[in-house]
Amino acid sequence: MKRPKLYLLLLSMSFVLSGCWDKVELEERGYVVVLGIDKSDKDHMVDVTFQIENPQVGSSSLSMSQTEPPSDILTITATDILAAKELANSIVSREIDLSQLLTIIIGEEFAKSDYFHNVIASSVRDPEIRRKSIMIVSKEKAMKFINNNHSRMETRPHKYYSFMSDRWKDTGFVPVSDLNRYFQRTSGALFLAIYATSERDERYRESPDNYEAGQVPQKEGDPVQMIGSAVLKEGKMIDVLTGEETRSSLLLREKSLAHHYIDSFEDPKKAGHRITARLIKEDRTDVKINVEKSTPEVHVTVPLKVQVLSIPSLTDYASDERNQELLKREIRKNLEDNISSLITKTQEEYGAEPFVWYEAARREFWTMPEFLQYDWQSKYRDADVHVDFKITIESFGSQLKPQKIEGKKE
Repeated sequence: MKRPKLYLLLLSMSFVLSGCWDKVELEERGYVVVLGIDKSDKDHMVDVTFQIENPQVGSSSLSMSQTEPPSDILTITATDILAAKELANSIVSREIDLSQLLTIIIGEEFAKSDYFHNVIASSVRDPEIRRKSIMIVSKEKAMKFINNNHSRMETRPHKYYSFMSDRWKDTGFVPVSDLNRYFQRTSGALFLAIYATSERDERYRESPDNYEAGQVPQKEGDPVQMIGSAVLKEGKMIDVLTGEETRSSLLLREKSLAHHYIDSFEDPKKAGHRITARLIKEDRTDVKINVEKSTPEVHVTVPLKVQVLSIPSLTDYASDERNQELLKREIRKNLEDNISSLITKTQEEYGAEPFVWYEAARREFWTMPEFLQYDWQSKYRDADVHVDFKITIESFGSQLKPQKIEGKKE
């Protein structure tokens, strides 16, 4: 008799546990792929911009979507992101969904306000907000940035940011910044966020990475530039680093996602010429910190391999060892000068470091209360920092010896 009762119980449970009463069709949802946050004219209010992707554009349903825009953009003024989401549901025909959100744009004015951290911190209470969402600070208002960002190559906005994130790791012009890293470092160190703009303030510099967003001399192409980083201290933006300073910051970190990038250096044999090379960091940066003294000592060793790609002066570096030593000294001097300037700025102006050295300092203590009592950031201001670059020239990137014109005077 027990077995029939068991079967009857299982059968009755199937009616309770199964069903599709709470299902929502894909076309009934409006997936937000880009979210913008700006400071509002009203106190303790924010302007939240939603970029909702049209799933039919870029799909196989071309006949249905050829007259439709790739996304819909609207801005709501509310107390926070979640309140704005509810208000947006009174306007948009589809149910607003943040589960696919991977890009958050923060207007610079709002990032410099005291209210910024409160809004960002409270948003993660919603399970739809992912901590791996990319954080970008825009020079102009986030609403303007989102409306101006129309890529010629990518119709669907989420694809644009997905492909750009791969380029960031290749170039090192910007840091890899997301909500998770922000919450990890906002109390213990400076946090570097991606800096971008659709506005132009074009300048020309010899170094190809010594630009901020908007300064890169550009004639055509997409309107948005992403280079450099916004510096945030204790949940508030305080400054902007150039692409060159951002690269230096990433080099000094023990672990970095940007393992190689291309840069140019002064030709030590021909004034006015520059040599283009690829810098490769295959091994971790070695960071040793002595906290026993009243003033901490920091010793950093950065291993770099150099692949020389272009020598416009046609100087023979490949077969002349003396010229190679000159080139190594020039590269080391250039890197050390940039690093020294950056460290001085972080100590004197910021009073904190963006190199994640606090993790190395924390390992010198047995317990977390001891480390917190030591107060690493205040000690860093007077720290004695030594940086050494171990440079190895791996190749000269030449399959054929450059041809010189006979009889031409140089």
